Amino acid sequence: MCASADNTCKIKRLQMKKINQFLETGKEYSLLFLRLIISWRLIAGTWPYISSIKHISEVRDYFAALHLPLPSFSAYVSVYLQFICAILLTLGLWFRAAAVVMIINFTVAIIAAHLNDTIENSFSAWIILATSFFFLFNGAGNKSLDYKLRN
Repeated sequence: MCASADNTCKIKRLQMKKINQFLETGKEYSLLFLRLIISWRLIAGTWPYISSIKHISEVRDYFAALHLPLPSFSAYVSVYLQFICAILLTLGLWFRAAAVVMIINFTVAIIAAHLNDTIENSFSAWIILATSFFFLFNGAGNKSLDYKLRN
């Protein structure tokens, strides 16, 4: 333990204080980065269906095989909500509402499709679910339209 008069100890405390101050200034950028990464993943997973590179019937057939109700309707709802929420998360607009939608969507996805999957196959769904909870409780931060509209 450092003695209070020890110069080495004072220098270490000052260095730690500077490091902590630097890390605090990066908090908002790390939240923005997380928003962008999750949005990128959501868009990458839905864009092929929205742009008709892949046909939505693939999702419908998958949902039917899982015995989900109204597989055609559910496929469109899931794909388009994920895409719209990705845009909202990117912008930081209606952020907590988008997070709630993603919590519902990925809770259903995990229960219906991923409970018996390996972690490698289900990791993306679990990460998006966990991140959506983080977004719900922490908000979009000051690098967002929600922040700009409030202030």
